Amino acid sequence: MFSNPKRLIAALALLIALPVSAHAQTSRVEGMAIQGDYIKDYTSIYQWPAQVPNVGNLVYGEFGNSDFPNGSYDRAVGAVLGNLWDGRFGTWAIHLRENTPNLGSGDVSSHAHAGIAGFDPNNHSNQSFDLQWGRKFGTTSFGLALNRSFYREEVSIPGVTTTLEFDDPTAGDPNLARNIWGFGGGIAFEMNPQSMFEVSVLYQNRTFEDSFDDGTVPGTFRDEDDGSTAYILAARMMWQWTSNVVVTPVFKWYNYDLGVTSLAGGTTTSYDNSMSGWQIGAAGNWSLGANDLFVLGATFANNKIEQQYDLFGLSGLSGLSDTLDVSETIYPQIFAALETHVNSWLTLRFGANKGVFQTIKLEEQGAGTGPGQTTDEISFSDFNMMLGAGVKVGTLQFDAIVADDFFQNLGWLGSGNSRTGGYFPKVTATYGF
Repeated sequence: MFSNPKRLIAALALLIALPVSAHAQTSRVEGMAIQGDYIKDYTSIYQWPAQVPNVGNLVYGEFGNSDFPNGSYDRAVGAVLGNLWDGRFGTWAIHLRENTPNLGSGDVSSHAHAGIAGFDPNNHSNQSFDLQWGRKFGTTSFGLALNRSFYREEVSIPGVTTTLEFDDPTAGDPNLARNIWGFGGGIAFEMNPQSMFEVSVLYQNRTFEDSFDDGTVPGTFRDEDDGSTAYILAARMMWQWTSNVVVTPVFKWYNYDLGVTSLAGGTTTSYDNSMSGWQIGAAGNWSLGANDLFVLGATFANNKIEQQYDLFGLSGLSGLSDTLDVSETIYPQIFAALETHVNSWLTLRFGANKGVFQTIKLEEQGAGTGPGQTTDEISFSDFNMMLGAGVKVGTLQFDAIVADDFFQNLGWLGSGNSRTGGYFPKVTATYGF
């Protein structure tokens, strides 16, 4: 299979030197193709702020994701510090990010919810502030979060004013690149020695403005938000069922308001657009051997997109529609993952999820669709699989998502084949102390 033994040896050496460990940030969770809500990992602090005082002291670095079209992307450096002022004022966490993460997630490459339509629609990239605080009182933990993403440009010349308050003029539809002020909170408490229950609320005020004013009504153009609320309500429990099995049920309810008011030629028009959904599921976490992990679970979910003008290029069954409703149902999505520690410093993992009964229904009505309603319903069974690997070097842990064809050719060193997106498209480093 390999014509050059030296290449094979070098490829195996590279695999051994690969990035993670059992506690290694977003790349670990994404490399298992599961939602982080169902396992223990310090990345849960983004959805569950009450976990901030429970993850210990650490510093992390997100080295980017080369699978994005513009190359290395979504970089970050952050820290969780429980030893400031000897812990008298709680645990503090700060995150310095290149891009605004999805609500409830630590990055923009992972969905906080199940399903194809379970994504955060906002693509604002100017993350400017992200702070968390938490404190533990006996068996109860509290946590708070604050975040901000903001861009504004105002150009004034005699008689003309142009204002942009969204990501930047090249970001596409400004409705999907809104400025953000957000906050969240959570509480977790032990119900008994075998179980823990927690709830969280994440809220963001998302606004935008795109206006041109030359002092005359017919010459005034203005698009702005007509509804700015985005939120996630979530609850979960971790129950120690047996000595080696933890059962984790999870519930989420989420909504993103994308309404728009448009002023043009003296006429004001409002559009109601929104994305919403819910999911409920459970997973079992099996401890295998000394420190390995097997996860098996299922999630039932529903995602809905309602829009009065086409936000995502989804309309067009018979032409541009006045209204478009998209509904996705998943009954259920099954997921499974294995994480195994090959030795004291090398970890390998893989995972997959697959919809069992999965349906997407599109309903259009209005211009171009004729007098009635046009419907397109697709039933399918979506499959997604991810690979991950990692290494611990001293006190520094590296974690990586592994390209899906890596184990077939062991990368360029093993086969001479190159890969545009990289063999380790996403890498994370974590330092615990």
